Amino acid sequence: SFNSDKGLAYYENYKKILKWLDGDSYLPPPIEVNLDPVMGCNLNCYFCITQNYTRDAKIKKLPFDYMQKLVYFLADWGVKGLCLSGGGEPTLHQRLPDLIHIAALEMDVAVVTNATNVIPELLTCRWVALSVDAASRETYETVKGKDLFDKVCSNISNLVKQRNGSKTDLCFKFLILPENQYEIFDACKLAKALGVQDFHARPVDFERSDIAGARPLPLDIEAIHRQFEQCHEIETDDFHVYTITHKFDTDFHVKCDFSSCLAASLVLPVLTDGNAYICVEHKMEEEYCLGSFDDILNWWGGDRHRQMIKDIIPQRDCSRCIYSSYHQQIEAVKTDSMCLSFP
Repeated sequence: SFNSDKGLAYYENYKKILKWLDGDSYLPPPIEVNLDPVMGCNLNCYFCITQNYTRDAKIKKLPFDYMQKLVYFLADWGVKGLCLSGGGEPTLHQRLPDLIHIAALEMDVAVVTNATNVIPELLTCRWVALSVDAASRETYETVKGKDLFDKVCSNISNLVKQRNGSKTDLCFKFLILPENQYEIFDACKLAKALGVQDFHARPVDFERSDIAGARPLPLDIEAIHRQFEQCHEIETDDFHVYTITHKFDTDFHVKCDFSSCLAASLVLPVLTDGNAYICVEHKMEEEYCLGSFDDILNWWGGDRHRQMIKDIIPQRDCSRCIYSSYHQQIEAVKTDSMCLSFP
């Protein structure tokens, strides 16, 4: 799931998005909906990007009936993927197993979890991101705020054992922080020993203005790259390593190398307030609220939606963009004749 080149498969969507931005009335449905079933978490990660809205959220949980209705609508609308992540930990919603079961019959499902509470239904998903961020018990407690490292490793190991013939990709995720920057390779070896399919490491974005105490963090760039090389050396056909640096400059500061927010409509976040937002990086920010999902067919692709996207200036309004490669690809479609008849 972590190869941005897959955006090339969205070429037809790109063309329709550009036509819509130029005034055409039709905007294709999003490829993915990112749904937050619950607002809250059982850990206390100081770097979590949801901290700006989880504490004051008025609605902490979506009703199951609402989410079930949502899933059926999305499938009929043509949405391909449903990512269950959250303003926190999605497994805290007691009906998450039922939601996964229903959704997996209609579309591809993914879950982002801290792995403190794994459920069998995860193995019906297309992929599961397991946010661990440590290779030792001491570091885990430091960065996550709880002494649950052994439990998390045991949970992941058990999930791998139950995987059997499942095609679910299990990914050990590692955000690079000052506290864990010298155990990246140890974490990669741990991930491989646990039996997951993927290891994903990237620098944390702690310079965004909506994080308490936001500031550049001291990172040993040379040591990190050296460990990246070690990680790739133990890659196999069954164990993939993703070291994400292309969204950062050489000093791991966020960079923005695209001029417009062109890819936002590929993914639509829906939060516990029942509203949809323009981007996963702007959840619960009023100025980026598109409207109630109950009313989506009235506002999706409308003039206000179009203008909201046009008004975004990435260099001014955004921090790290998870979809930066897609913005660049759409810009290339817009400016390049492509010569598609000549492979």
